[in-house]
Amino acid sequence: MGDWTMERSHFLAKLIGPVFIAGGAGMIFNSIVYRTMFERALHDHMLIYLSGVIALPVGLAIVATHNDWKWHWPLIITVIGWLAILGGILRMVAPQVVEQIGLSALSYPNFFVVDGGVAVILGVLLSYFGYLDPPELFPERAPARRRSRLRRRR
Repeated sequence: MGDWTMERSHFLAKLIGPVFIAGGAGMIFNSIVYRTMFERALHDHMLIYLSGVIALPVGLAIVATHNDWKWHWPLIITVIGWLAILGGILRMVAPQVVEQIGLSALSYPNFFVVDGGVAVILGVLLSYFGYLDPPELFPERAPARRRSRLRRRR
């Protein structure tokens, strides 16, 4: 994977990771308020449409700059981009379908704990790679060792 692609991966991981952590923590620790917010929002088709207007260009921007399908941690970013595109299109084209899907998801009592937990885990993982980038996982990025040009004297 080229250095430029890895730079973009790290940049996007630094942006997406903390957002997922904050959103997921809110879902876990403030699930009653989140449930109320989502129940109200799901009945407002204009709000669903506008969330699609935001999600679609965000997903397009991610995919346009980072469409990497190699089996490595940056794949998470690519999948998030494509899910944002699909979610944005669905919200804009059929907000009533999003309403039905959302209301059925809210029927599960632990929805916000599970969804929030997944978001926090993904956020921590992306933040870890974005901010820390453990070098042992990327041996190809380690500086090449130079061979000494000095010849041994006999």
